[in-house]
Amino acid sequence: MRTVLWALLAWFVWSGSAHAEISFAHIPVENGPPVLVVKGDFELSDSPDHLSREVAASGARIITFDSNGGNIVAAMAYGRAIRSLGLSTFQLRATQCASACALAFVGGTVRQADPGSIGVHQSSFSPERNLDGHSAVAAVQEITAQIMTYLIEMGVDPRLLQLSLSIAKDDMRYLTASEMQAYKVTSGGQIEVPKSHWPAASAPSTRTVVTAAETAATDEQKALAFMTRYHDAWSLPNAEAFAFLGAAYGDRVNFYGKSATREEVLIDKRRFADRWSRRAYSVRHGSESVHCTDTCQLDGSVEWFAQSARGDRASSGTADFTLVWDPKTGKILSEVGKVSVIDRGVSRPSRLITQWHEQNTACRGGRGDSAETARACGRRDALDSKLAAVGWCYGREGDYGYQMEWHQCATGAGQVTPASAAKDGSVVPVRPSPAAFPARGGLSGQTRLPDFRGRDRDFNTFRTRIRAGMREGPNFAGHYSLIQIGCGTGCSFAIVADNRTGRPMNFPRGGEDNMYLDLEFQRDSRLLAAQWADDGAGRCYVEFFDFDRDIWKPLSKHDIGPTETCYNGIRENIR
Repeated sequence: MRTVLWALLAWFVWSGSAHAEISFAHIPVENGPPVLVVKGDFELSDSPDHLSREVAASGARIITFDSNGGNIVAAMAYGRAIRSLGLSTFQLRATQCASACALAFVGGTVRQADPGSIGVHQSSFSPERNLDGHSAVAAVQEITAQIMTYLIEMGVDPRLLQLSLSIAKDDMRYLTASEMQAYKVTSGGQIEVPKSHWPAASAPSTRTVVTAAETAATDEQKALAFMTRYHDAWSLPNAEAFAFLGAAYGDRVNFYGKSATREEVLIDKRRFADRWSRRAYSVRHGSESVHCTDTCQLDGSVEWFAQSARGDRASSGTADFTLVWDPKTGKILSEVGKVSVIDRGVSRPSRLITQWHEQNTACRGGRGDSAETARACGRRDALDSKLAAVGWCYGREGDYGYQMEWHQCATGAGQVTPASAAKDGSVVPVRPSPAAFPARGGLSGQTRLPDFRGRDRDFNTFRTRIRAGMREGPNFAGHYSLIQIGCGTGCSFAIVADNRTGRPMNFPRGGEDNMYLDLEFQRDSRLLAAQWADDGAGRCYVEFFDFDRDIWKPLSKHDIGPTETCYNGIRENIR
């Protein structure tokens, strides 16, 4: 018991060895203030006043880190200073923010990070500390309360602490993009980070590794990027898959040894897609080869898992493929393939899960400044999305790291599903019953307004709208006020405020990424329906959420048609 207490106390007091005190560096930005880099490990002697002076002198509004951790109390002090100064935090994969640094990072009012750039784990014990058992227990309880209070103050899910304690001190868990969103490590929208003066190895990017490869100089690199894009697209719902495929083929294609028009190829593809409407395809890393002259020949092995529309059949296996691709036009000129292995009686995407574990090992075990490590993290995150699309999830709420495993998601979780068809050919998603998600209590007494000078200062810009909405009383989930605020033509976002505590929170959809946002909700239910358009994809989506204990839990997501579908109100598009 004494050993366990020492180890637990050590995690709170030390997050990695502190070899260097905090220093600062500037990344110049054309026509703007620099980005401020916080470098080194946090020590108890590090004062956040140094940060305040550096910000005042430079005018910096964005903070990034190059830190392995250090003293957790100092890191939290820096996080609170970052929050009080109204600064945003941004983290690159090429430089890491690990252990205690993660607490400083979440101080940002807006937080954005590359997948694999934020690391958490247990930590080593400082042997100089000499506390008796009772003192150790008291110290653990006190610092636990401080950390939990800090995470809640910063709007971070306290389960992040639980995850950290499940990772051995000699290991590091680098968070995926979905984990950072789930634990609210990242939040608040996009940060406009100028790119012109970032070192090439550290160029900030919110795009995938594959997309970055599209800008590669050689035809071989462009061809490999296209090959990955092709199989990624074939893993999407049918409407999105064929939006890509329609532009991917030349006018005539040598299709499995026969000359065919583009339309004939797409008809053949659509027959297959209608039979297997949920698909996940992933090229085995290392199987790819490319040879370019005037055209490029691409060879490789792809593994797949597919399900029928009704979910009563599944298919899994490996196929070898060859594509001939024209780098001048970006079109496929020839396609041929052969199934090498087909699995019998399959019900689990075992091949893709094996790929995920391979890439996860390479991501977590690789050097933080290695480009290949970043690519492995990108491949793992792509597999995360593909497995979720066919109904498979990693870990359950409350799991420790060693308990997490791949399992079938709860119904609707992580899936983008087509909606049912109406008589006029449009698609109509079916709303879950609001009664199945009853509100957890109502408001007794008067509404408590936010503390815009203290705890809720991040929402101070919208204080007039928030106060007005809350004074009208709860309109959602028993004791919450949901307030929608415009940000331009077709642009809006939503804030939900707790009338009991006065605490405002963000809704995870809205802004320029989710145009024409329309919401449907009611006071006696936690269920919320959201409709929004992705202008980049040219599609309109409807999502259903359960707002349970201040956490937005996605239930299902439906592609309901092109962007113009969102010009109708959500009540016209769901039933």
